[in-house]
Amino acid sequence: MAIDDDALTAIIAELSIRPGHEKVRALLYRLLIEALGAKSEQIFFERKIPEVRGRLDALLGRTIIEIKSDLRREARDAEAQLTRYLPERESATGQRYVGLATDGASFVAYEMRDGVLVRLTEHEVRLADARGLTAWLEGVIAVLDWLPADAAGITNELGRQSAAFARTLGLLAKAWEALAADPEAVLKRQLWSRHLGFVYGKAIDDDTLWLQHTYLVILAKAIAAGTMGATGRSPEDLLSGRAFHEAGVHGAVETDFFGWVIQAPGGESIVASLAAHAARFDLGSVDVDLLKVLYESLIDPAQRHDLGEYYTPDWLARKVVRRALDRPAEQTCLDPACGSGSFLFHAVRLKREALIAAGVPLTEIASRCCASVTGLDVHPVAVIFARVTYLLALGDALPGRGGDISLPVYLGDALQWNVKRDAFESDLVVEVPRDPREGRKGAPTLRFPLGLCADPPLFDRVVTAMHDASEAGRTADAFARGLAGLGVAAEQHATLVTTFTIYDRLRRAGRDHVWGFFARNLSRPVALSDGARVDVVIGNPPWLSYRYMAPALQALFRDTARRLGIWVGPDEARLVTQTDLSGLFFARAAELYVRPPEGDRPGGRVAMVLPLAALSRGQFRAFRTGDWTEVRVAFSDAWVLDNQAVSPLFRVPTCVLFADVTAGEARPTPMRVTAFAGRLPFKDVPEEVADRCLRLDRADAPVPANFEAGSPYRPLFHQGATLVPRMLCLVDRVQSGRLGGNAAAPLLRSRRSPQEKVPWRDLPAQQGAVESEYVRPVYLGESIASFRVLNPFEGIVPMTPDGNVLDAKQASDHGATRLGAWMRQAEASWAQHSAGRITLKQRWNFQRGLSAQFPVQPIRVVFTKTGSRLASCLLGPEGIIDHSLYWAAVESMAEARYLEALFNSEAVRRRIAHMQARGEQGPRHFDKLMFTLPIPRFDPREAVHAGLAAEGAVAEEVAAAVALPMGVSFQKARALVRDALREEGVSARIDALVETLLGPDPRLALPDDEAVPARDEEETVDA
Repeated sequence: MAIDDDALTAIIAELSIRPGHEKVRALLYRLLIEALGAKSEQIFFERKIPEVRGRLDALLGRTIIEIKSDLRREARDAEAQLTRYLPERESATGQRYVGLATDGASFVAYEMRDGVLVRLTEHEVRLADARGLTAWLEGVIAVLDWLPADAAGITNELGRQSAAFARTLGLLAKAWEALAADPEAVLKRQLWSRHLGFVYGKAIDDDTLWLQHTYLVILAKAIAAGTMGATGRSPEDLLSGRAFHEAGVHGAVETDFFGWVIQAPGGESIVASLAAHAARFDLGSVDVDLLKVLYESLIDPAQRHDLGEYYTPDWLARKVVRRALDRPAEQTCLDPACGSGSFLFHAVRLKREALIAAGVPLTEIASRCCASVTGLDVHPVAVIFARVTYLLALGDALPGRGGDISLPVYLGDALQWNVKRDAFESDLVVEVPRDPREGRKGAPTLRFPLGLCADPPLFDRVVTAMHDASEAGRTADAFARGLAGLGVAAEQHATLVTTFTIYDRLRRAGRDHVWGFFARNLSRPVALSDGARVDVVIGNPPWLSYRYMAPALQALFRDTARRLGIWVGPDEARLVTQTDLSGLFFARAAELYVRPPEGDRPGGRVAMVLPLAALSRGQFRAFRTGDWTEVRVAFSDAWVLDNQAVSPLFRVPTCVLFADVTAGEARPTPMRVTAFAGRLPFKDVPEEVADRCLRLDRADAPVPANFEAGSPYRPLFHQGATLVPRMLCLVDRVQSGRLGGNAAAPLLRSRRSPQEKVPWRDLPAQQGAVESEYVRPVYLGESIASFRVLNPFEGIVPMTPDGNVLDAKQASDHGATRLGAWMRQAEASWAQHSAGRITLKQRWNFQRGLSAQFPVQPIRVVFTKTGSRLASCLLGPEGIIDHSLYWAAVESMAEARYLEALFNSEAVRRRIAHMQARGEQGPRHFDKLMFTLPIPRFDPREAVHAGLAAEGAVAEEVAAAVALPMGVSFQKARALVRDALREEGVSARIDALVETLLGPDPRLALPDDEAVPARDEEETVDA
């Protein structure tokens, strides 16, 4: 583009101040010509539209631009104009148009949908991101016919925030509405929902997610076709992968759940339009790095979180592959959670190089790679990207192949939670979703013997024969007679005949075309586990935390972990919510897919990227032994990549573990590790750059955290009440003007915060009067500093003085009608937008977090649950304590000050830092970690105890004397208090007394790099 950065920044600076209609028009003209490459003759200003008696401010292609002086005041007028202009242009030309309203600082895109103006996407100009506006405009206006294939460009044009995404989703919604009763389309959606249930633990039946996946699969297939030069095909050919099949490349693109769109009215034009939009990019230049970035940017971060996906940098994937595959020409390998295919790419490349070095003819290399490097994933978009990545990895072996190849990347459940293995049956079970037309009639199941699944070519022949026999109208007996000729074992015939009967009924009901795809993919994990297992399993498994799993998935996880002997023991039971899927995935992969030892031949290997918690946290204790119920492994090596030592990397500390399946004694995780340290220019650097930037040292393994109680105070401290969602509980007082407020029932409105989470942040605030006895101070984490209370909030606390929690009905029955009205509205919001497993009353009083605070005690010690530094202070008998604080009632001020001095000491923080969970900002959560230290009960006769209590009193005076500026953040306030305590020498005196009280620190013998320094305060506010 011709415009330079300085000129573009100058234009953005002028636009950002909303310079008025004429100036905005002139600046926009410059942007369109100089930054987007439009031609002057393509742009029309003040074009008359006689039919609606108006003038278009600007028209470029199929985009109508409405310019205003200030959209904050004139948005309704702009929308009214576009509501007139867009239908007229679409009627006159027969083409779809986009409307664009702007005042220079704000840009909003619209379209007409069923006679209603719909907002598509918007952009606020920022000087720090001048190019962001041009990228956004290009996505809305589509000026150029050719664009370079870079991740930013494709994401802006076609990603989740693009106009194309919003428009296509609207068209897909209309198409689905027209097809929602079609039996085959309904079946595809039901199977998609069931498939996602393998991951989320429950069937997902969400319209938006269904349409998003349809959009992404169409786009991914268009990118796949463009990358391989297979363009210019019909929409049906694009979605079925016909060009790939004709070229003898099978399994790259296939008919799947999302082919429904072709059946819908207007469906082909939706596919063609999106493919044409993608074709504007130079897709022939796409490489594997771009594919990975595209996949990460196109998939919704919330979905990635739900799947527990953390993407591996290219340099790390390559190192893991080269370390795990020590005989690449001979070894077979599997990535059971392949994502966009990073590990597959490097495994194929390494194998290709090894085969070439071994003198294997070029014509055989592609088929040998496809026979020995396999990938599985549960995400349909990931699988398409991984297959294209696989093709790119083959390089010149792809066009040089000697015959057909079939890409071994499957949409499959690697954990095999859909497979039944017991004494009575040994089948792959495919539950058929109920046909809505059959009422509540029970749903049938399709069964395929596991022995058949273990032979993929035979399995495919049987499924094809099943379909052909049904199409030809043959009976079940006729189908049975053909099984022997296919080579099917006699003991499998009865099961397959039953399955054929059910399949035939489904086909006759119009519910058949997706079964071949579905069964083939579901069977491939079984083919690997029950057939020829692999030499090496590699990858980065899901890190999905137990607390984020749906209940059904939690049950599957718990049962499988118990069977394998890696479930948390009784001593770690409180850590259940902190465990995640990664350790089980590692163990399950070793059990199912790795070749066992045989004679003198050693067993296969597992090499996976895991959270560092696998080496150090209590919830992984049984996993670290390697001595599991169904399989034993000998851990051989460990790499540590702490995100405080290597950056940028993952959001949490990471490790890589290598283990060999053994028939002998298990070997636990190693005591010595390879520790990586250094700063990278960016996350996905090439390996040679990583090698220059990173230092690798041998070091002691992280010391496993010991959470055993060392202090009698542990059971005395409780977490506060779970007062969430905040906007239903925390309130601000509404000013009543000259009328004045009602002290007995003040008028209140929900307190809003930028930290609110979806969906609560999108809901309107509640407002209403509430009886004053139910409006109490509420202390959050941000309400306290060391030795000092900052600012409590106000909240609606539906509690009677004797400790009964009230719901809306109980409040009204109790005579608190205004509280009852507030609670009714809050309970309705909770019922509509929460998961629905518990009531709002149960949420606020979870584990008696609210009722346990009544009657409120006169002396309470509190400390923060999370943060980079502990903060603790004393509270009197007023107010409710939130779950972001822990609290205990004590009998004397001396004991209270003894405890707050301990909790605020740097000596305590240093001793527990290694046990804290860590994220991007370093150590975060304290919870009750300080009680693993030998903190004794307070005894005023002990000089050290009395000394700490006395210093606590001094510290309170120093903290209270700190002048805090108006409006100062709680982080800054805490820092000012800490500075004052340090300058007065109080902190040093307290630390010295704490060291004397606790005795020598057993961790002082560890290397210096084990010490975890405190970071500057960066706490986030609980929402």
